[in-house]
Amino acid sequence: MNLFFAGSISTFSPVSYMDKSGVTVIRPLIYVPEKETKRYVRRSGTQIMPKVCPMDGHSTREYVKNLIVELAIKNHHVKANIMGAIKRNQINGWKDTTQRG
Repeated sequence: MNLFFAGSISTFSPVSYMDKSGVTVIRPLIYVPEKETKRYVRRSGTQIMPKVCPMDGHSTREYVKNLIVELAIKNHHVKANIMGAIKRNQINGWKDTTQRG
């Protein structure tokens, strides 16, 4: 997610073509919470690749991630509210996972 200083939050679709690099990014685990992924890695003993991005931990994405954690302390619905906003904006590739059928 990118935070624009106008106060809006935007996101890429789960499958996004990056014009500058010519790369298509596919995020198949987009709906899996990070804590579940970390739990799986810990329990399975999966080896993690070392981080090579020079911006790791110092990006707008990291800032927003930490901001959402802080907001969720006071408002337990903040993550659901953000997901609802993404779904209402009908960003290509995002599904409503609350509907069954």
